Amino acid sequence: MARVTLLGTGSADGWPNPWCDCSSCAWARANGVIRHQTGVLVDDAVLIDIGPDVTRSAARLGLRLGGVRHLLVGHAHADHIGPEALMWRSWSTAAEAPLDLVGPPAVLDVVQAFLARWEGRPRDDPGPPLRLWPAVAGSPVEVGDYGARYHVRPVPARHGDASIGPAVLYDVTTPDGARLLYGCDTGPLPADALAALAGRAFDIALMEENNGDRPGFGEHLDLATLAVDLDRLRANGALTAASTVVAVHLSHRNPPGDELAERLARLGVELLPDGAVLDVTPGSRAAITH
Repeated sequence: MARVTLLGTGSADGWPNPWCDCSSCAWARANGVIRHQTGVLVDDAVLIDIGPDVTRSAARLGLRLGGVRHLLVGHAHADHIGPEALMWRSWSTAAEAPLDLVGPPAVLDVVQAFLARWEGRPRDDPGPPLRLWPAVAGSPVEVGDYGARYHVRPVPARHGDASIGPAVLYDVTTPDGARLLYGCDTGPLPADALAALAGRAFDIALMEENNGDRPGFGEHLDLATLAVDLDRLRANGALTAASTVVAVHLSHRNPPGDELAERLARLGVELLPDGAVLDVTPGSRAAITH
Protein backbone atom coordinates (compact mmCIF):
# COMPACT_ATOMS: atom_id res chain seq x y z
CA MET A 1 0.00 0.00 0.00
CA ALA A 2 1.30 3.45 -0.92
CA ARG A 3 0.64 6.49 1.23
CA VAL A 4 0.19 9.99 -0.21
CA THR A 5 0.17 12.97 2.18
CA LEU A 6 -0.94 16.40 1.01
CA LEU A 7 1.53 18.79 2.62
CA GLY A 8 -0.10 21.67 0.76
CA THR A 9 -2.97 22.15 -1.68
CA GLY A 10 -2.71 25.86 -2.41
CA SER A 11 -1.47 28.14 -5.16
CA ALA A 12 1.69 30.27 -5.15
CA ASP A 13 0.05 32.88 -2.90
CA GLY A 14 -1.78 30.29 -0.81
CA TRP A 15 -5.40 30.54 0.22
CA PRO A 16 -6.28 32.86 1.85
CA ASN A 17 -3.90 35.37 0.32
CA PRO A 18 -2.93 37.43 3.39
CA TRP A 19 -3.13 40.66 1.39
CA CYS A 20 -6.62 40.04 0.09
CA ASP A 21 -10.14 40.80 1.35
CA CYS A 22 -12.14 39.06 -1.40
CA SER A 23 -15.10 36.85 -0.45
CA SER A 24 -13.08 33.63 -0.90
CA CYS A 25 -10.27 34.82 1.36
CA ALA A 26 -12.79 36.09 3.91
CA TRP A 27 -14.53 32.68 3.89
CA ALA A 28 -11.23 30.87 4.40
CA ARG A 29 -10.27 33.06 7.36
CA ALA A 30 -13.70 32.76 8.96
CA ASN A 31 -13.57 28.99 8.70
CA GLY A 32 -9.92 28.51 9.66
CA VAL A 33 -9.02 27.03 6.27
CA ILE A 34 -5.39 27.55 5.26
CA ARG A 35 -3.94 26.10 2.07
CA HIS A 36 -0.16 26.26 1.72
CA GLN A 37 1.73 25.96 -1.56
CA THR A 38 1.15 22.57 -3.14
CA GLY A 39 3.54 19.78 -2.18
CA VAL A 40 3.03 16.03 -1.78
CA LEU A 41 4.83 13.38 0.26
CA VAL A 42 4.75 9.80 -1.03
CA ASP A 43 5.61 6.92 1.33
CA ASP A 44 7.77 9.30 3.41
CA ALA A 45 10.42 8.73 0.71
CA VAL A 46 9.43 10.94 -2.24
CA LEU A 47 8.63 14.65 -2.05
CA ILE A 48 7.01 16.32 -5.06
CA ASP A 49 7.62 20.08 -5.18
CA ILE A 50 9.29 22.04 -2.42
CA GLY A 51 8.19 25.65 -2.41
CA PRO A 52 8.98 27.78 0.64
CA ASP A 53 5.75 26.75 2.43
CA VAL A 54 6.18 23.01 2.11
CA THR A 55 8.75 22.21 4.79
CA ARG A 56 7.05 24.51 7.29
CA SER A 57 3.73 22.83 6.53
CA ALA A 58 5.31 19.44 7.26
CA ALA A 59 6.52 20.75 10.62
CA ARG A 60 3.06 22.13 11.51
CA LEU A 61 1.51 18.79 10.61
CA GLY A 62 3.95 16.94 12.88
CA LEU A 63 5.60 15.17 9.97
CA ARG A 64 9.30 14.49 9.47
CA LEU A 65 11.07 14.71 6.12
CA GLY A 66 14.24 12.91 7.23
CA GLY A 67 13.26 9.82 5.25
CA VAL A 68 12.90 11.68 1.94
CA ARG A 69 15.46 10.38 -0.57
CA HIS A 70 13.89 11.59 -3.83
CA LEU A 71 12.71 15.10 -4.67
CA LEU A 72 10.72 15.75 -7.84
CA VAL A 73 10.22 19.33 -9.02
CA GLY A 74 7.92 20.26 -11.90
CA HIS A 75 9.40 23.63 -12.88
CA ALA A 76 11.40 26.56 -11.57
CA HIS A 77 8.66 28.91 -10.38
CA ALA A 78 9.36 29.90 -6.78
CA ASP A 79 6.34 28.08 -5.30
CA HIS A 80 7.71 24.80 -6.65
CA ILE A 81 11.41 25.05 -5.81
CA GLY A 82 12.80 26.81 -2.74
CA PRO A 83 16.46 25.77 -2.79
CA GLU A 84 17.01 27.17 0.71
CA ALA A 85 15.43 23.94 2.02
CA LEU A 86 18.53 22.07 0.85
CA MET A 87 20.67 24.28 3.09
CA TRP A 88 18.33 23.69 6.03
CA ARG A 89 18.55 19.95 5.36
CA SER A 90 22.34 20.21 5.57
CA TRP A 91 21.97 21.40 9.17
CA SER A 92 20.02 18.26 10.16
CA THR A 93 20.59 14.61 11.01
CA ALA A 94 19.63 13.83 7.39
CA ALA A 95 22.58 15.86 6.06
CA GLU A 96 24.70 12.95 4.83
CA ALA A 97 21.85 10.81 3.48
CA PRO A 98 21.67 10.71 -0.33
CA LEU A 99 19.04 12.84 -2.03
CA ASP A 100 18.02 12.51 -5.68
CA LEU A 101 16.71 15.75 -7.15
CA VAL A 102 14.76 15.28 -10.39
CA GLY A 103 13.75 18.40 -12.30
CA PRO A 104 13.86 20.21 -15.65
CA PRO A 105 17.10 21.97 -16.63
CA ALA A 106 15.95 25.33 -15.26
CA VAL A 107 15.31 23.75 -11.84
CA LEU A 108 18.77 22.20 -11.76
CA ASP A 109 20.22 25.60 -12.70
CA VAL A 110 18.40 27.27 -9.77
CA VAL A 111 19.71 24.66 -7.34
CA GLN A 112 23.27 24.76 -8.63
CA ALA A 113 23.36 28.56 -8.53
CA PHE A 114 22.09 28.58 -4.94
CA LEU A 115 24.63 26.01 -3.76
CA ALA A 116 27.44 27.85 -5.53
CA ARG A 117 26.45 31.10 -3.82
CA TRP A 118 25.74 29.88 -0.31
CA GLU A 119 27.96 26.82 0.07
CA GLY A 120 30.75 27.58 -2.39
CA ARG A 121 30.15 24.45 -4.44
CA PRO A 122 31.08 24.40 -8.13
CA ARG A 123 27.96 24.87 -10.26
CA ASP A 124 28.74 21.74 -12.27
CA ASP A 125 29.42 19.59 -9.17
CA PRO A 126 26.91 19.99 -6.32
CA GLY A 127 28.66 17.12 -4.56
CA PRO A 128 27.32 14.50 -2.17
CA PRO A 129 24.77 13.84 -0.89
CA LEU A 130 22.84 15.58 -3.71
CA ARG A 131 22.43 13.79 -7.04
CA LEU A 132 20.86 15.75 -9.90
CA TRP A 133 18.68 14.06 -12.53
CA PRO A 134 17.28 16.00 -15.50
CA ALA A 135 13.53 15.62 -16.03
CA VAL A 136 12.79 15.49 -19.74
CA ALA A 137 9.33 14.65 -21.01
CA GLY A 138 9.36 11.17 -22.51
CA SER A 139 12.53 10.06 -20.68
CA PRO A 140 11.69 7.93 -17.61
CA VAL A 141 13.86 7.98 -14.50
CA GLU A 142 14.11 5.27 -11.83
CA VAL A 143 15.10 6.26 -8.31
CA GLY A 144 15.39 4.25 -5.12
CA ASP A 145 17.08 1.15 -3.80
CA TYR A 146 16.72 -2.34 -5.20
CA GLY A 147 13.29 -3.65 -4.24
CA ALA A 148 11.99 -0.16 -3.45
CA ARG A 149 12.30 1.69 -6.73
CA TYR A 150 10.03 4.45 -7.99
CA HIS A 151 9.43 4.70 -11.72
CA VAL A 152 9.10 8.37 -12.68
CA ARG A 153 7.79 9.46 -16.09
CA PRO A 154 8.02 13.21 -16.77
CA VAL A 155 5.03 14.32 -18.87
CA PRO A 156 4.87 17.58 -20.88
CA ALA A 157 2.89 20.46 -19.40
CA ARG A 158 1.53 23.66 -20.91
CA HIS A 159 3.10 26.13 -18.51
CA GLY A 160 5.72 28.82 -18.91
CA ASP A 161 8.75 28.70 -21.18
CA ALA A 162 12.27 27.29 -21.11
CA SER A 163 13.29 29.82 -18.46
CA ILE A 164 11.35 27.81 -15.84
CA GLY A 165 11.38 24.36 -17.40
CA PRO A 166 10.31 23.13 -19.79
CA ALA A 167 7.67 22.38 -17.15
CA VAL A 168 6.67 18.78 -16.58
CA LEU A 169 3.99 16.83 -14.77
CA TYR A 170 4.87 13.52 -13.10
CA ASP A 171 3.55 9.99 -13.59
CA VAL A 172 4.91 8.03 -10.62
CA THR A 173 4.64 4.29 -10.03
CA THR A 174 5.46 3.25 -6.45
CA PRO A 175 7.27 0.02 -5.54
CA ASP A 176 3.95 -1.76 -4.89
CA GLY A 177 2.53 -0.71 -8.26
CA ALA A 178 0.32 2.23 -7.24
CA ARG A 179 0.16 4.93 -9.91
CA LEU A 180 0.05 8.65 -9.14
CA LEU A 181 -0.46 11.53 -11.57
CA TYR A 182 0.85 14.84 -10.30
CA GLY A 183 -0.86 17.27 -12.66
CA CYS A 184 0.47 20.60 -11.41
CA ASP A 185 0.90 23.18 -13.09
CA THR A 186 -0.58 23.15 -16.57
CA GLY A 187 -3.06 24.94 -18.72
CA PRO A 188 -5.27 22.55 -20.69
CA LEU A 189 -3.20 19.41 -21.22
CA PRO A 190 -1.32 19.44 -24.52
CA ALA A 191 -1.89 16.65 -27.03
CA ASP A 192 1.46 15.00 -26.29
CA ALA A 193 0.60 14.83 -22.59
CA LEU A 194 -2.75 13.18 -23.31
CA ALA A 195 -0.98 10.66 -25.52
CA ALA A 196 1.61 9.91 -22.82
CA LEU A 197 -1.10 9.40 -20.18
CA ALA A 198 -3.41 7.20 -22.25
CA GLY A 199 -4.24 3.88 -20.62
CA ARG A 200 -2.33 4.56 -17.42
CA ALA A 201 -5.34 3.91 -15.12
CA PHE A 202 -4.05 6.09 -12.31
CA ASP A 203 -5.02 5.23 -8.77
CA ILE A 204 -4.68 8.89 -7.73
CA ALA A 205 -4.66 12.00 -9.91
CA LEU A 206 -3.77 15.31 -8.26
CA MET A 207 -5.09 17.92 -10.68
CA GLU A 208 -4.45 21.63 -10.42
CA GLU A 209 -7.44 23.97 -10.42
CA ASN A 210 -6.01 27.41 -9.84
CA ASN A 211 -8.42 29.72 -11.62
CA GLY A 212 -11.96 28.80 -10.57
CA ASP A 213 -14.42 31.07 -12.37
CA ARG A 214 -11.73 33.61 -13.27
CA PRO A 215 -9.86 32.08 -16.23
CA GLY A 216 -6.97 33.65 -18.04
CA PHE A 217 -4.49 34.00 -15.17
CA GLY A 218 -1.26 32.32 -16.20
CA GLU A 219 -1.31 28.88 -17.78
CA HIS A 220 -3.55 27.13 -15.30
CA LEU A 221 -6.79 25.16 -15.26
CA ASP A 222 -10.07 26.68 -14.19
CA LEU A 223 -13.30 24.85 -13.35
CA ALA A 224 -14.40 24.70 -16.99
CA THR A 225 -11.06 23.53 -18.45
CA LEU A 226 -10.58 21.04 -15.62
CA ALA A 227 -13.90 19.45 -16.58
CA VAL A 228 -12.77 19.17 -20.20
CA ASP A 229 -9.41 17.65 -19.28
CA LEU A 230 -11.05 15.14 -16.95
CA ASP A 231 -13.38 14.04 -19.76
CA ARG A 232 -10.35 13.52 -22.00
CA LEU A 233 -8.44 11.57 -19.35
CA ARG A 234 -11.44 9.33 -18.67
CA ALA A 235 -11.98 8.77 -22.38
CA ASN A 236 -8.39 7.68 -23.00
CA GLY A 237 -8.10 5.38 -19.98
CA ALA A 238 -5.80 7.55 -17.90
CA LEU A 239 -8.60 7.70 -15.32
CA THR A 240 -11.00 4.88 -14.48
CA ALA A 241 -13.97 4.40 -12.18
CA ALA A 242 -11.50 3.39 -9.46
CA SER A 243 -9.35 6.54 -9.78
CA THR A 244 -9.41 9.08 -6.96
CA VAL A 245 -9.10 12.62 -8.32
CA VAL A 246 -8.11 15.44 -5.95
CA ALA A 247 -7.97 19.18 -6.69
CA VAL A 248 -4.72 20.94 -5.77
CA HIS A 249 -2.98 24.28 -6.44
CA LEU A 250 -6.18 26.04 -5.35
CA SER A 251 -6.41 29.80 -5.10
CA HIS A 252 -8.83 32.51 -4.07
CA ARG A 253 -9.81 32.82 -7.72
CA ASN A 254 -12.17 29.99 -6.79
CA PRO A 255 -15.54 30.47 -5.09
CA PRO A 256 -15.68 30.03 -1.29
CA GLY A 257 -14.96 26.52 -0.08
CA ASP A 258 -18.46 25.14 0.44
CA GLU A 259 -19.54 26.09 -3.07
CA LEU A 260 -16.25 24.87 -4.53
CA ALA A 261 -16.64 21.48 -2.84
CA GLU A 262 -20.10 21.03 -4.37
CA ARG A 263 -18.98 22.00 -7.85
CA LEU A 264 -15.90 19.76 -7.75
CA ALA A 265 -18.00 16.85 -6.50
CA ARG A 266 -20.15 17.15 -9.62
CA LEU A 267 -16.95 16.57 -11.62
CA GLY A 268 -15.99 13.55 -9.51
CA VAL A 269 -13.20 15.48 -7.77
CA GLU A 270 -12.35 15.53 -4.06
CA LEU A 271 -11.64 18.77 -2.19
CA LEU A 272 -9.30 17.83 0.67
CA PRO A 273 -7.48 19.93 3.28
CA ASP A 274 -3.77 20.25 3.81
CA GLY A 275 -2.65 17.25 5.85
CA ALA A 276 -5.08 14.79 4.26
CA VAL A 277 -3.67 11.29 3.76
CA LEU A 278 -4.62 8.87 0.98
CA ASP A 279 -3.79 5.20 1.40
CA VAL A 280 -3.63 3.59 -2.01
CA THR A 281 -4.03 -0.06 -2.95
CA PRO A 282 -3.43 -0.49 -6.68
CA GLY A 283 -6.69 -0.81 -8.60
CA SER A 284 -8.89 0.39 -5.74
CA ARG A 285 -10.34 3.65 -4.56
CA ALA A 286 -8.02 5.40 -2.12
CA ALA A 287 -8.87 5.44 1.58
CA ILE A 288 -8.83 9.09 2.70
CA THR A 289 -8.10 10.23 6.24
CA HIS A 290 -7.98 13.83 7.46
